[in-house]
Order: sequence, then structure tokens, then C-alpha cells
Amino acid sequence: MSHQSGIRVSEELAKTFADATANGNTRILRVSIVKDYSKVLEYLDESTPSYILIRLDDKANTGKYNWLFVSYVPDNAKVRDKMIYASTRASLTKELGDNHFTDSIYGTSKDDVSYDGYKKHVAHKKADAPLTQRERELEEIKRAEANTASDYQGASARRTYAPGIAFPFTDKALDALRELQKPKDERKTNFVSLYLEKETIELDTASDVPINAVHSKIPENAPRFTFYTLTCDNDNVVLFIYTCPSTSKIRERMLYSSSKANVIANAESELSLQVTKKLETSDPSDLTEDYLLEEARHKKASTGGVASSGTGLSIVEQRIQMLSGPKQGGFKRPVAPGRRRPAGATATATTFANTNTTTTVSTTTESTSDSSSSNNDESNNATSTSETTTIEQ
Repeated sequence: MSHQSGIRVSEELAKTFADATANGNTRILRVSIVKDYSKVLEYLDESTPSYILIRLDDKANTGKYNWLFVSYVPDNAKVRDKMIYASTRASLTKELGDNHFTDSIYGTSKDDVSYDGYKKHVAHKKADAPLTQRERELEEIKRAEANTASDYQGASARRTYAPGIAFPFTDKALDALRELQKPKDERKTNFVSLYLEKETIELDTASDVPINAVHSKIPENAPRFTFYTLTCDNDNVVLFIYTCPSTSKIRERMLYSSSKANVIANAESELSLQVTKKLETSDPSDLTEDYLLEEARHKKASTGGVASSGTGLSIVEQRIQMLSGPKQGGFKRPVAPGRRRPAGATATATTFANTNTTTTVSTTTESTSDSSSSNNDESNNATSTSETTTIEQ
């Protein structure tokens, strides 16, 4: 809090201001700080500070006019005068009555306290606070959410509730998705790529794409929603792939992420398109043939969570871990290099073969007998598990 000078309002000023607020006939009062010899400072010159009280045209709820408080302190005024005027301002408005002053401005030149200067001051107050790029994008998203909510209101609207933003599909996008529902020998496309444009889900690409070329059909610099269909064990498998490159714009990433759930929900409710597996990646090159085949083999119900390899394990390692059953016990410290494996330890051999039509994973576990039992020749029989699934593109 700044120090106050202690200079009081004169009785004449207090009475004059009281009359001005009561009758509304006075437009401007000029207030100056005078010295002991009661000499009034000169009117608004280039070196003399002043307080200017201006009656505005609008009135308060009490019916009295509102007042504007202007503090005029020229740059070339004496330092002592600047300090006195700065430290007296609060005392002046308090004794006159803070409730009378609805606004205040500070000026160092006559232009600052002119009528044009006051209009600039009012315009600046009404202007919105400057926003960062991220804040502007958030505002756009909020407006988009509000517009979408109003568009979808009504008891007759068919919709599936899901968190996030629900953008409508264009007719071309819906027609392309309907094609994915057809049997393999009837459908002309198995790849549908969608993008957001002006708060609608637009069709980007619809074509027949071999599984080894899926990654090449998805842009590397912009997000996309992709539906890809293949046949697994005579059943249609529909993969939903959400790609969001790290180099895309922040606004794009936020909009796509917020609308992802509703894109799936609308495809399932409006078109009865059963999404078998949901995948996410920031790099389309991750969508290799092996990866997509592996995910298709381990298809889950559409009510499951979004598939993501957040375990840090490769696809093969995850499959081996699943076939071997849950791990027993906690973390085991690995054996240091050069040491013999203790008796009774378990060795695991893995074979992973991948052809165009067949994927096989075999796991063999062998247990050795205790080497200290010289008279016991028994050994545990090796066991193996094999699983084969046929994948048709």
C-alpha cells in the first residue's frame, strides 16, 4: 500500500463537490494542491499536475450522476509534485466519496485527458483480454461444443451418448461406412478414412487397400479416423484406427481426441457397424501388416477399452505372456552374466512364424530334474501349446 501525504480536502472543495453531485449542473471541477500561501497552481500546463473531476452523462441507481476521476501528472513535473499527487489521490476520492466515481484515468499529457483520450480508455476497457493461441483454441472448442449440443437437441434426435464432441457425418462418409458392412465378395472398399472439416465428419478416402499398404494411405502430418475391414475366421473384423501425429496443430489434436468416442458411437448406433478393435498411434508407420494381423487375431468386444500397447512389450512378448498365464510372485532380479542358471530353473523357447495366410505361436516349457539326485533319472516331460488362426484379407 502506498504512503499517504495527509493533505486534506478543503471545506470549499467539499461543499462545491457536494452541490455538484446534488444538482447535476456542474460538468467539470479542477482540483489543485496549493501551498501554505494558498496560491493555486496554474491550469493544465506542461509542468503542473492536477486532479480533474468530470461529470458523466450516465446516472447511478440513486439518480445522481456518475463522475470520472482524472489524474493529470506531466512527465516534466517536479519530482516532489509527482510524489505528492500520487500519495494524495486515494485520500481525495475517499473524502469526496468513492461511490461517486465510477471510473478513473491517469494522464501524463493533455492528449491523455482529452475527450479522445477518454474514448480510447473506454474502448480499451471493453476490449477482451488478450488470449494465447491455446486459449483461443479452447474458446473455439467450447463454441463448437455449444453449437453441436444445440443442433442435436430434441426428443426425436437419434444419438448415442458418449463423452466429448459429437460432430455429424456427411452423406458421403455414411455411404462409405455402409459399404464396410457388406460381405467380402460384395463390398468394393475395405478402407475408409475420415477427417474433421467445419464441425462435420468428412470422407477423405474410400478404397480397397491391401493390409500391407494401410500405413501408406494415412497422412503423416494430420489426424485421421480410419475404419479398416478384413476377414478373420469367416467373420468380418472392423478395426478403428485413430492416428494423431505429434506434428499436427494443437487445435486439431484436441478436436479429434474429443470427438473420437462419438465417431465410434455414431458408426455403431446409426449404421450398426460393429467395431471389433480400436487402435491409436501417433505414427502411421506403426500400422504394419504384422501388427494389424496380430490385433485382428486377438479381437475383443467393442465395449472394451481402446487398444494400446502401453505395457512396453512387443506384440510377440505380450502373446507369450498371455499364453504362459499370469506371473507368479513379484519382480525377480535377473541373473548376472556368466553365472550358471540354478537347478530347477525354467527355460522358454519361442517360435513365431508368419506367412500370408497363417500365424502360429508355439511355447515350449522344459523342466530339469535336480542334479543332486544321482539315483533319480526322472525328468518332466516337455509340454507345448500351439494355436493357429487363418487370416484373410
